[in-house]
Amino acid sequence: MNLKKIQNNRIGQLYLNENSIFEFDYWQTGFEGNNSFNDWLEYKEIEYLIFPKIADSDHAQDLEQIKSIIEKVGKFCFEIDEHELKLICYRV
Repeated sequence: MNLKKIQNNRIGQLYLNENSIFEFDYWQTGFEGNNSFNDWLEYKEIEYLIFPKIADSDHAQDLEQIKSIIEKVGKFCFEIDEHELKLICYRV
């Protein structure tokens, strides 16, 4: 999954998978080390997340299902097309 931080114009990678552990208290506000920026990342710093339709050459993702799961958590803004789902976290 790709992400853009509010503070810069670079697009980075977010590394979360089924083995990620969310039991630590800092997960309430952010997390560390699971991104290509190699630093601490707070949720309030994320401008948007991009979920690509094609995760890799062997895996396609169901973007409508991802959107539906996110909508169960709360009300969010999305941009979606046949290639990707963009979750808008902060409007500039």
